[in-house]
Amino acid sequence: MEKREEPGGALRVGMVWGGIGGVLGFVASLLGSLAGILAGAFVGYSCGKRAAGAETGRHGALSGLIGGAVAAPVYVIGASAGALVAAHGIGSPRMAATLSDVLGTPISADEAWTLFLLSIVLSALLQAAIFIASATAAGALAKRG
Repeated sequence: MEKREEPGGALRVGMVWGGIGGVLGFVASLLGSLAGILAGAFVGYSCGKRAAGAETGRHGALSGLIGGAVAAPVYVIGASAGALVAAHGIGSPRMAATLSDVLGTPISADEAWTLFLLSIVLSALLQAAIFIASATAAGALAKRG
């Protein structure tokens, strides 16, 4: 079967890989935010490679960037939801006790939950940046070879 050129190939690939990435991000982030960041690099790479293959009229890096920019928000939402589910299972009193032991200062459950939510925001920003960067790099590499 012959490949046919349709407008919006990178956008379509980004939407598909956003859905796939959202589910994978959710599952990976159940293990922790670091696992979600690492999974984001691999999913972003796959997305960028497919986006570059879907568009023949654009440079590979631009196709990867477009696909990654479309897919990254869905991935980040899935990964953040996975981290929230994991934290809910642990519970804020247990998080507070662990933080109190590590830092050597008393921390309430509300403060621990606030710190956790701030860490989720930081993790989401890192995940989006790494996802888009790896998608762009994959798109550029796909068109080179």
